[in-house]
Amino acid sequence: MDTSIREVTTEATLQEKKKLRKELRLFDLVFYTIAAIINVDTLGAVSSNGGQALTWLLISAVTFLIPYGLLTAEMGSTFPQEGGVYEWCKLAGGRFYGAIASILYWISNPLWVGGTLAVTSIAAIKTFWFGNPDVLWGGSALSDALLEMGVALVFIWGTTWCAITSLHVGKWLALLGSYAKLALFAVFSILALVFFFGGHSSGEHLGLGDLVPTGNLGVIFSVILPVLIFNWAGFETQNGAGEEMHNPQRDIPRSIIRAGICVALAYAIPVAIILFTLPKSQLSNATGFLSAFKVVSGVLPAPVATGLGLLVALALVIGLASSGGTWLIGADRTYAIASLDRTAPVFLGRFSSRFGTPIVVNTMSGIVATIAMAAAIAVNSFSSDPNIATLFTLVLGFSISTATMAYLFVFPAFLILRYKYPQVKRVYKVPGGMVGAWVVTILTFLYAGVATYFILIPTDDTVANYKGLTRLTYELTQFTPLVVILLLAIVFFIWGQSEKRNKDVVVELNLNSVEEAPADVLSEPSQA
Repeated sequence: MDTSIREVTTEATLQEKKKLRKELRLFDLVFYTIAAIINVDTLGAVSSNGGQALTWLLISAVTFLIPYGLLTAEMGSTFPQEGGVYEWCKLAGGRFYGAIASILYWISNPLWVGGTLAVTSIAAIKTFWFGNPDVLWGGSALSDALLEMGVALVFIWGTTWCAITSLHVGKWLALLGSYAKLALFAVFSILALVFFFGGHSSGEHLGLGDLVPTGNLGVIFSVILPVLIFNWAGFETQNGAGEEMHNPQRDIPRSIIRAGICVALAYAIPVAIILFTLPKSQLSNATGFLSAFKVVSGVLPAPVATGLGLLVALALVIGLASSGGTWLIGADRTYAIASLDRTAPVFLGRFSSRFGTPIVVNTMSGIVATIAMAAAIAVNSFSSDPNIATLFTLVLGFSISTATMAYLFVFPAFLILRYKYPQVKRVYKVPGGMVGAWVVTILTFLYAGVATYFILIPTDDTVANYKGLTRLTYELTQFTPLVVILLLAIVFFIWGQSEKRNKDVVVELNLNSVEEAPADVLSEPSQA
C-alpha cells in the first residue's frame, strides 16, 4: 500500500527542520502526555459542582476521552509530521484552515499559563505559606496586585524557559511534574481517607443519590462540561514534536493508551475522595484541591502538617509548571511550523540552532502569558469585589474557549483525512470502519461545540454566581481576545503569503519514516 503523499511545504520549513533532534521514546511520550493532561488547577472547579460532577466525569471519559484518544492515535501515527495539529488541518482544509486552527491552539496555552496556572501557583503560596488564599499582600489592592504579578512573572518565565531549552532537558520537566502530581494525589488520598474514617470530618456529606445528574442544564453545559473537556485535552500535544520521536507510528498509539488509563484514574479517584470526604462548602474553584489538602492534613501533628504544606506548595508549582511547559513545547512547535509554511511571518518559525526549539514562538508565548496575567490580575484587583475565585473564572474562561474552538477544526480534519487519503497505510485505525470514524468525530465535535458556546455565552444563573462580575464584563473578557486573535490570524496570514522569498516546495512525504524528498520548486504559492 502506498505510504507517500505529495504535499506543498516551503523552503524555510525544510531548512529549519534540519535543526530538529530525535529525543522522544515511548517512556518519554507516556509521561509527557500525563503531564499535559493532568491539571491540578481545575480539580476544584470540577469538585465544586457536587456529586454530579463525578458522574459527568465518568460519562465524558466514555463518550469523549475514549473517542478522542482513538481519533488522535490514528491521526497522530498516520500523519506524524512536526507541527501535528497544523499539518493535519492543512492537509484536510488547506493553509488558511490550518492557520486559524493553529493560532487558536497555540494561543490558548500562554493564556492558560499566564492565567489559571499562575493564579493557582499564587493560591498555593498564599494558602500554605500565609494561611489564606485571599490575603492581601502589602495590605492594599495595589500592593497585592504588584506582588502577585511578581510571583507570576517568575512562574511564567521559568515555565517558558523549560520550553526554550532543548527537548532533551525539557522532557524531564514532564517526568518530574508527572511524578509530583501523582505523588500529591496519592498523599492526599491517604490523608483524606484517614481524615474521614478517623471521625475528623463534620458537616453534611454527599451520598450516592447526589451522583444523579440534576436537570439544571445551565450548570451542566456552562460549568461542568467545558472544564471536563479542558481537563481531558492533550493527547495530540506530543505530535507537535512528531519528527523528534524515534518511532512515532509505534509509540503514539501505545503512549495514548497508557497515559489515558493513568489520567482517567488520576482524575476520578481524587475527585471522588474530595466529594465524599469534605463538605462542598469547603471548596472553591481556584483553591478546591489546595483547601482540601490543607483540611485533611489536620490529622497530622502541627509541625508535620506545616512542613508538609511547604512541600505540597512546591510540588504543586512544579506540577503546574510541567503542565504548562509540556503544552508550550507542543503548541509552540505547532505554530512555528505554521509560520514557516507562509501562514504567518517566517521569522516567527525560526528554530534555535543550539537548542533545536522554536525560540521566537517560545519567547512570544512568554510575552503573551505575561500580558494575560497582568490584565487578569488588574481586572480582578480593581473589580467591585476582588477575590481569587473571580480571577480564576476570568482566565479559565478564555483559556477554555480558545482551546475548544481549535478542536472544532481538528476533529473534522480526522474524518476529512480518512476520505481524502484512503490509500495511506494506517498503522493504527479507529475500529468500526467509516462508521466508527463518523462516531468518534461526531462525539468529540459535539462536546467541543457545546463547551465553546456555553463558555462564551453562559446562562444567567451561571453568571450570577460569579462574584463581582456582570454579564457584560464577563463576555467582554471572552469575546474581545477572540476578535483580536482572529484579526491577528488574518493579518499574519496575509503577511506570510506576501513573503515571496520563502518559496513553496512540493515534497513526496514518506509517512513510514516522515522523510521529505523535494519534487519541485514553485515560484508562486499553490496551496492556500
